[in-house]
Amino acid sequence: MAAKKQKKSHPKKQAPKKTSGFTLSPRTQDYLAVAFLFFFLLILLKPLAIDRLSPQGVDVLGSIAKMHSVREYKQQTGEQALFNPNLFAGMPIYHRLSPKAFSLDNLISRMSRLLHAVFWYYLLGALGGFLLFRYLGMSPLISLLGGLLFVLFPHYKSLYTEGHMAKLMALMYLPWVFLTFRYLLDKKTLLSMALFALAFGLQIRTQHYQIVFYTGLAVFALGIYPVIKNLLDKDWASAGKTVGLSLVALILAVAMAAQPLFLAKEYLPYSKRGKTTVDVKQTGARQEKSSGVSFDYATQWSTHPSEIFTWLLPHFYGGMSGEQYDGSKFPQLKNQRIPGYWGHMPFTQSYEYMGLIILMLAVIGLIANWRDVTIRSLFFLLLVLVLLSFGRHFALFYHLFFDYFPFFNKFRAPMMSVTVSYFIIVIFAVYGFKYLLELRRDKVDWKQQKLILYTFGAFFALGVIFWLYSLGASFSKVGETYQGQTLEIIKQIRQELFQRDLIRYFVLLILTGGALFAFLKNKLSTWALILVLGLLQIGDSLQVQSRVKPQYTDIKRLERQHFRPTEIDRFLKSDKDLFRIFPAGQLFSDNRWVYFHQSIGGYTPIKMYAIEELVEKNIYNGWDRNLPINWNVLKILNVKYVITQQQLQHPFLRLVKSDPAAKLYAYYFTQYLPRAFFVGQAQVIKDEVQRLHTINSREFDPAATAILEEELTEPISQPDSSFTKVLKFTPNELQLQVYTDKQSLLVISEVYYPPGWKIFIDNRPVQKIYKTDHAIQSIVVPAGEHTVVLKFEPDSYFRNIKISYASLGIIYLILLGSLAGHVLRRKKGKV
Repeated sequence: MAAKKQKKSHPKKQAPKKTSGFTLSPRTQDYLAVAFLFFFLLILLKPLAIDRLSPQGVDVLGSIAKMHSVREYKQQTGEQALFNPNLFAGMPIYHRLSPKAFSLDNLISRMSRLLHAVFWYYLLGALGGFLLFRYLGMSPLISLLGGLLFVLFPHYKSLYTEGHMAKLMALMYLPWVFLTFRYLLDKKTLLSMALFALAFGLQIRTQHYQIVFYTGLAVFALGIYPVIKNLLDKDWASAGKTVGLSLVALILAVAMAAQPLFLAKEYLPYSKRGKTTVDVKQTGARQEKSSGVSFDYATQWSTHPSEIFTWLLPHFYGGMSGEQYDGSKFPQLKNQRIPGYWGHMPFTQSYEYMGLIILMLAVIGLIANWRDVTIRSLFFLLLVLVLLSFGRHFALFYHLFFDYFPFFNKFRAPMMSVTVSYFIIVIFAVYGFKYLLELRRDKVDWKQQKLILYTFGAFFALGVIFWLYSLGASFSKVGETYQGQTLEIIKQIRQELFQRDLIRYFVLLILTGGALFAFLKNKLSTWALILVLGLLQIGDSLQVQSRVKPQYTDIKRLERQHFRPTEIDRFLKSDKDLFRIFPAGQLFSDNRWVYFHQSIGGYTPIKMYAIEELVEKNIYNGWDRNLPINWNVLKILNVKYVITQQQLQHPFLRLVKSDPAAKLYAYYFTQYLPRAFFVGQAQVIKDEVQRLHTINSREFDPAATAILEEELTEPISQPDSSFTKVLKFTPNELQLQVYTDKQSLLVISEVYYPPGWKIFIDNRPVQKIYKTDHAIQSIVVPAGEHTVVLKFEPDSYFRNIKISYASLGIIYLILLGSLAGHVLRRKKGKV
């Protein structure tokens, strides 16, 4: 009995935890922490959240331009465009549309009318981190610091500055996926299953599948050990529950994201991510063929192993490619942009800096909690992610994923895994805080305290190595074209940035070491130490991310200013015919032309591979040596006007409008073909390289012959009399009135995409549509006058919306049922 009493009295001694210094209840502290996160982020993101401004990044403007016609059509008609006719001769967009089945992401989209979406997603990520750490048993203060440190990663600022919102959104769901999956592993209930399905489904719906893949690896890493342990312990019920509920949750998550996930999968084989594109300029070269992008293309942005040191020194390799100089060595260059980055990637727009203090805490947390299965699982995941980030610099390892994991060869930028690596390091750092909180200091405990001393010594030694390295580093990038004094100045600036970072490194190290020494000597309380270290790291992160200096602007005003119509635009708009333009030279990839007109150019990273092969890699591969423009490509793609920045002389081009002030010239293409036209001959060429070479030749005339990839099932003849007339055009529909005196092949200059296009002749569906001239389509039309209608109506789009609604309905029913059960049990006094 005495022993029993002693056992009961033991928790009483621990309960007050007077060392915390807090008199508020944990719940009150939680509420205050949430309120603090809200107002802190509101102030941090003031230009976005309060001033209602947006960052003026290149991708932001490009995104506005390429979606303008689609938004305009919806505003005018209320109908959702599933196809964008203005970009790259037209391309499907139904797979990139926001999910229609209502969930949290739709709610955030509506709330962004009040405060910018970036603020809501930052708050979502910070709250997710806070709740995850509270669930893991951390105090409110440590959890608050963990949530803040997660969202203050400087890399994130570059994401929203440059318009990479999908990636930012996916990352902000990370802590929620971790939290709900850990809850599932612990509770194994329908409620935990539904919460995990909802969190993971929301991340999938962001459409950033590379981050989703890394998150999937994390789920596997966290879940594999508990299942194996259950199996070894012959606890079949627990193992079966965990696996079963996890599989059901994953099915519900995937189904919840069916629109857009399955639509992206449908589009993938037709996109440049689904196939290595052919480049006929590589004459005689063996061209790599695969169902994804080429290995070289996929791994351009690989982290060199030495670039991991940028986690500690933001300017170890010069920082960003465009650094604003604020040093003292060259005062005449003050505030000018200089080429800072000299690492191994083509260029970079972000800092991968994590911080000295957070990495020291992470090392302490990792080593001190090594016996914790979660920590070990996350460490091995971190190791995999770091090795993956090496990409081409550790090709043997990367090829294991690139060659054998489904869809992995569709991803670019191996260095992207650093964002998930950072989250894991934050988790380790939070455990480092916990270790300091629980550290005994009433007596000298060398076993425990030596970990702090060894960690401090290791980072001090690393700083000395950095200093020695700075004395002999080249500070020059391979392939740089700068020469003479210019190159020497750039190298000195890079060295100055490096050494300035090194000074900050040692200052932080000394401050951290001083705080730890005072703590070990009982001169500083545990909570004071945690606050000092937390505030130092927060200040450090804020200082580095402040070097990312976006230009904020009113997005509507920016749109009006940047997309002011020129004389050329007004002239083109006055032509009511249905046609496309070819912005030549440097104008080709500028989406401003897409804002106003149907163009065969523009920019998007997921263009259709057939258009890239025919246009982007082939537009200057024609037979004409007088002017290297591929006239056949212009004919095939319904180009009526060529826009240039200089005057041209050619029999196929007639100057019709000039704007000397803007240095722009519009030429009428005299060989222009309408959007649809009849031909009486077809040539079958199955080999794609030979097909492109034929299109490039003088002998081929698209107005007379169509190049197909399979034999016609019906005979055709050259018509003596024919015409085509456009009756109606919208992004989703093209109506034509056509006539031919003989059964002929109607070539339609709309991109070949069988999952989307449906064609009708006099209201009867056409059963056979032929891929034509490498990228467009054609149908056999019988003699006589007919109405031909093309509708872009992918059945999959509407089907997968229904699947998403069904899955979310199941998840919501489980959540409501669990909530109702909880309320009933509480009323009965069972909770």
